[in-house]
Amino acid sequence: MSISRVAVVGAGIVGVALAREITRRLPTAEVTVFDKANRVAAHQSGHTSGIVDPALDAEAGSAEAKLARRGVELLVPYVSERGIPYRECGQLLVAQNTDEADRLEGILARAEANQVPGVRLLDRTQMREIEPNARGVLALYSPHTAVTDFVALTEALASDVSAAGGTLHLSTEVTGIDVMSNEVRVRTRTAAPDSSEPDVEHGDIDGHEPASADAGSNLHDQVHEAPRTYRGDNSTGPVIDFSEGLRNRFDEQDWFKQVEDTIGNLSHRFSNPASGRGPAETTQHPTGDEDSELFDLVIVCAGLQADRLAVAAGFDDDPRIVPFTSDYYRVDTPAEEVRGIIGTVPEPGSPFSEKSVVPATYGALTLGPNTFVSLGRERYDRHGFDLGDMGSTVGFKGFWKFAAQTAKTAARDVRSTVSTSAFVDGIQKFVPAIDAAAVEHGFRGVRAQAMSVNGDLVDELRVTTRGRLTMVRSLPRSGATSALAVAEDIADAVLDAPTDANG
Repeated sequence: MSISRVAVVGAGIVGVALAREITRRLPTAEVTVFDKANRVAAHQSGHTSGIVDPALDAEAGSAEAKLARRGVELLVPYVSERGIPYRECGQLLVAQNTDEADRLEGILARAEANQVPGVRLLDRTQMREIEPNARGVLALYSPHTAVTDFVALTEALASDVSAAGGTLHLSTEVTGIDVMSNEVRVRTRTAAPDSSEPDVEHGDIDGHEPASADAGSNLHDQVHEAPRTYRGDNSTGPVIDFSEGLRNRFDEQDWFKQVEDTIGNLSHRFSNPASGRGPAETTQHPTGDEDSELFDLVIVCAGLQADRLAVAAGFDDDPRIVPFTSDYYRVDTPAEEVRGIIGTVPEPGSPFSEKSVVPATYGALTLGPNTFVSLGRERYDRHGFDLGDMGSTVGFKGFWKFAAQTAKTAARDVRSTVSTSAFVDGIQKFVPAIDAAAVEHGFRGVRAQAMSVNGDLVDELRVTTRGRLTMVRSLPRSGATSALAVAEDIADAVLDAPTDANG
């Protein structure tokens, strides 16, 4: 196909890496990146612990494992060349009981099959030689696992795009995408100010300050107009309610009672503006007139909004995005207690229960994540919520099937989601040297979790194409680590894709 104009929607690490890959393969093409945030890596890419994830628990021979391995192969020389912080500090997964020790045996087998270098099991004595303050009955050690600064990495990739003649249109919201026979029309407008900035009090990951201190300082007081395409019409939001079938099945479960109470309180706040913050406070912000531009090829890497933009472009809504908030904490005191990454053993029935202590590239310790269902796809304050986003989650049957499958472990872990002290208690089980008094709130991220209608998590690269429009529907769990490899993979697919607009 003839390609001279390419658009990438989304300036997260995968979108920017893909734009860079396109400039390398099509050096004469005009490459444009759109994002409604005012900076690259504004969302999931910029709110992680920084672990270069080797996908230790990936199924043997899986695409996720191959992408992670290739991603590291590409990442290491790139960060070395660009001077981006990269610390190969090693990683311990620490078992606290015999069940977890048994799971470590399985993880070791998968990691070895996937050619993760140097992985091995350590007994208590060997564990303490590596990490004197780690506690457990057995550990899996991955000596080459590293931490890096994914924000700096995304910024470097964006500078490569610009140096190659590409253009980044930030603060530009994509309001529609129209597929035609040999072109794709992208409709845009100037984005309203968003609430994507992290709390200035704590800053962003690895010490990055928000792009606008003035905007961030009033974060908790800002409620902005919902993006037109991403959330549909401008009504007051969906009615959130539970059917009797759900009540009959889950009414006695602690997690269901907690969700129901939360939504009841939020509905009260929504209908009584004086009682709390909510959509009744929404203010309208002037935005630019809608514009449009034609491209030969468009690739959408929208992350948290992937399903909504896909539906707006005429694709189906499978998989759906269910957002999960991840809170991270920090310890700013010198980190002699921890030499490398120390974490818990992944648990199949509790996919978001993993916790780690991570020596960040700037010297402090990052603890987390503490993960729970999000009250908004792009809400980073600790008080607000988005009723439309909540309605999208609780109105999705797949979410309730997922909740039923994980109810037992969710009920067990519920205390740590609402109590910082309970979360720190969990960390101290495998690193008792962590001083609870020194732990502070760090930053908050929102994870774009793709989920099927059956409640299964979609943790793989999934791409759908129609004509010259390609939608990235989901990414592997090690998406940031795999970004450069994912960019290669997608570029291979889209540059060879059929051009039939009805494909």
